[in-house]
Amino acid sequence: MSNCCFLLKVALLVNMALLELPAIGGPQSNAVDAQGDRPQIIIGALTNSPSIIAVPAETSWTGTISFGASPAEVMDPSNLQAWLNTRRSENGLASADLPPWHIVITYDQFDEDGDDVHSGVVEEFWAGPKRSKVSFKSDSLSQVDFITDQGLYRAGDQRWQNRTESQVGAAVIDPFSNAAMLQGLHVTNIERSFGDHKLSCDVFARASGGISSPNQYCTDTKDSALRYVRGPGWWQIAYNDIVSFSGHFVARNVEVTDGGRPFLKLRVTKLELLDHPDEKEFAPGTGAVKLSGTRVSGVFVTPLKSVPIDASAVSGLSKFQVDVKIVIGKDGKVIEAKAISGPKVAYKAAEAAARKWVYVPYLVAGQPTEVETKISFTKL
Repeated sequence: MSNCCFLLKVALLVNMALLELPAIGGPQSNAVDAQGDRPQIIIGALTNSPSIIAVPAETSWTGTISFGASPAEVMDPSNLQAWLNTRRSENGLASADLPPWHIVITYDQFDEDGDDVHSGVVEEFWAGPKRSKVSFKSDSLSQVDFITDQGLYRAGDQRWQNRTESQVGAAVIDPFSNAAMLQGLHVTNIERSFGDHKLSCDVFARASGGISSPNQYCTDTKDSALRYVRGPGWWQIAYNDIVSFSGHFVARNVEVTDGGRPFLKLRVTKLELLDHPDEKEFAPGTGAVKLSGTRVSGVFVTPLKSVPIDASAVSGLSKFQVDVKIVIGKDGKVIEAKAISGPKVAYKAAEAAARKWVYVPYLVAGQPTEVETKISFTKL
């Protein structure tokens, strides 16, 4: 993989107005407490409105990042886990200390022209780490997952969700799910100003910097409500319409941009506690297939360590692309690597580099699982 800088020229920037959210919940929704008016976060052009926090759209990686006077702390795995535990206890629904809950999320996905290309609904009933039911219904996928003490069961479409589909639920329920890739980076807490507004941001980057705006998680300065995330690549996420739910902050309107373009719009249409969970909701039907223990393919796995191909092995090639099929073990290390396309002279070097990659272990019903995927080494 090349470490050179990238530049993405954005020809179109679409600012989407938030739609008015319907009333949430029914008789059991008294655990949702409105937090009053908070400024709306948008990803786009700056504005002078006192009720809007405008975060500039990220469209390229350039230059270096300066942390200012605040000291940076190396985020080792133990520190990262403590940081994650704290953040998850304040935001989202991924914390194990929550009582049973039920959520419904609708979504729309947009293409590069701003057209609505996919839409669907994610619904989850949760009563514990091994007692939940998640249904995903869209124009391209219809499935229901049951997580039980015996593992994961799936009814409907048996394919695994792609990266975009899996982000729909995670952005609301577990907004820190991508933080697992931040091991070994430096973290600094800084106060970022956007017009008249300030956010408290945990900024993660390598000591040398190297990108204009690295991974960061920003909260309101007055409390710990998550408002903005700068994630992998050019992804940016804005969190709006914040409510308090059983001691956690939950955003009922979430917008994701990619390279400055609208990518996903998420809306929570129901959020409620389950005072008396119906056991039938969590029981796999006769058509559900047990998936735990099987090797997974077609999913996105977060890399922790990437190694480029040995330059001396491909010095005679002006440009190339070598695709390597790999199997990631349960510990996140590559256990198999086989080149499948590209110039054969580069196969051996590409396979050697691929075996040195390390990933965040992929979990199925909370258990590490082997994953089949592909790495592409390119020189353009």
